[in-house]
Amino acid sequence: MEDRHRAKEIAEQFDIPLLDQATRSRDLEGGRGILHLVDGVPSLQMTGRNVPGAVTIDFADKSMANRRRAGHNELLGKAVGWKQAHAPGILDATGGYGRDAFLLADLGCQVTVCERDPIMALLFQEALVRAAASEDEWLALVVAKMALLSGDAKDLDVSALRDVEVIYLDPMFPLDRRAAPGKEMQILHQLLAFDDTDTDLDARSQSAQALLESGTGDDQDAALLAWARAQKIRRVVVKRPRRAPVIPGPAPGHCLTGKSVRFDVYPVS
Repeated sequence: MEDRHRAKEIAEQFDIPLLDQATRSRDLEGGRGILHLVDGVPSLQMTGRNVPGAVTIDFADKSMANRRRAGHNELLGKAVGWKQAHAPGILDATGGYGRDAFLLADLGCQVTVCERDPIMALLFQEALVRAAASEDEWLALVVAKMALLSGDAKDLDVSALRDVEVIYLDPMFPLDRRAAPGKEMQILHQLLAFDDTDTDLDARSQSAQALLESGTGDDQDAALLAWARAQKIRRVVVKRPRRAPVIPGPAPGHCLTGKSVRFDVYPVS
């Protein structure tokens, strides 16, 4: 009953239909998206047959601790200027699934996350609440250093950047048709359009596909980078696939390259 009540609240909040619990995503018309709520945990699911399974945000997932143990935070920390004696304030302007924000918070950085898509922001906020209530002391301490702002980072009031030294960007990069992308990236590409005023998941899917095919993502990324570089901060860090071109505009000051990703660093002041 609690799930049903919460599902009704979410449906009203986003003005989306509330489906019967017996509804199966595979039986619905393909190319749409639905929100599941199971044991209080919301997840995103594509509809139709032969589609990826549902995804959610879960900071308690074992993969988060595994990334820490595997040293995924080392290159990222170096890119943002983290030092043992100083953990810079970070604005993650492209929240997504929040993995890098979590790694930065684990390093001791205070991280403000902006997520422009309201559906993803819902998943993110619910994940923060669950983690904060966890009996895992380490997990609760990490998410205590994270705060979520729902909306476009470019619309932030200057006061929100008062303690920010680094703006971190991880723009959604077009899928590589030659490789099999992970289901989380497939769902982001399929379900999330760049217009955050549209909460119709079907319209999002069509809009996102049109943007990918038109190549206008480069313009979006360049505009976001230009905004970030105009702020009173120390640096902007952009995460890119290892062999991807830099975002159109001024060249980065330097790059840090790992096995699969690259961090382009733009000094600002």
